[in-house]
Amino acid sequence: MSNEFGGRGRGTKRKVEQNSSTSSKKPRGELQTPALPGDAFPKEYPFNKDGYRYIMAEADIHAPFRQEFDESTEMAGKPIPGFLCRVLVPEKTLLAMHDRAPQVNVSDDRLSVTGHKFYCLIRANHFVNNGSWFFEVKIQDLPEGAATRIGWAQKNANLQAPLGFNKFGYSCRSRKGTKFHESVGKHYSDGYKVGDVLGCMIILPSGNLDFLPKSYKDKPLIKFKSHLYFEEKDKLQENLKSLKALRGSKILFFLNGKPLGEAFTDIYGGDYYPAIATYKHARVKVNFGPKFRCPPQITKTTKWKPMSARAEEASVEQTLSDLKFFTEYEGRLTLRDYVMSP
Repeated sequence: MSNEFGGRGRGTKRKVEQNSSTSSKKPRGELQTPALPGDAFPKEYPFNKDGYRYIMAEADIHAPFRQEFDESTEMAGKPIPGFLCRVLVPEKTLLAMHDRAPQVNVSDDRLSVTGHKFYCLIRANHFVNNGSWFFEVKIQDLPEGAATRIGWAQKNANLQAPLGFNKFGYSCRSRKGTKFHESVGKHYSDGYKVGDVLGCMIILPSGNLDFLPKSYKDKPLIKFKSHLYFEEKDKLQENLKSLKALRGSKILFFLNGKPLGEAFTDIYGGDYYPAIATYKHARVKVNFGPKFRCPPQITKTTKWKPMSARAEEASVEQTLSDLKFFTEYEGRLTLRDYVMSP
């Protein structure tokens, strides 16, 4: 019997690490993972690459059958049902360790990044899909010939390419101030240099989008270096076909607080992450707020939020998404069926 809630998938043939440490209360089971401080990330982790993405997970204390799973000897060696876990939502908006080109060097506080000799990209760990949001980036070093492209990217933006390489990213380049989307560069501003602060704002009208994130409870789980991750295919071609312009959407940039004007209008709807691409070892420092060095100087009344505020919202939305999942599949989640699967 196949399992539609994570019992079959690309990750099921992978070796699952056994945690032999014990607790004074009861043996540690497959759902047990090492504790992490609020803002920390494991030292070793799977990168998003090769057509797959990895979303860190933790045991869901509210999931049905969790107690039976912890105590079941029949589950030994079997993949963990996805519905027993939940997405581990980051408590702060920071640069993502796993959602980047491996060549990029990230500071310990996950707010500064130094690039490689070729263009490579890093995204933040939180996305937005409605409302007006802002973050800023200070340019710390631009060696000879170096450049940056800063802006917003969806999950299908290529990590081993400049931001704005395909349809899933929009950027403003330091050199000549060129704006880029789908590898097409157009004059936008006079550029920015070391010491400058580039502000990035995205405006996404509500439209008809479902704002709740995926629960991922129907996805396969893998265990990597004692930590759990949901695994999903990036569905590049499928997402390309589904792209639609979002009327009224905009991306604006600000140089040291002063507006540079609308860079892009009616962009594709979707989930957008703050993103930075660096070339020839450029170094930048990002500020997600709530306090900014150069707040955007806007004449019109525009209610915007700092990206730092996204973390709390994301936690609430993820909880609602999990509740929605259990409501839709009530009566169809059976651990015994899962255990008896060949």
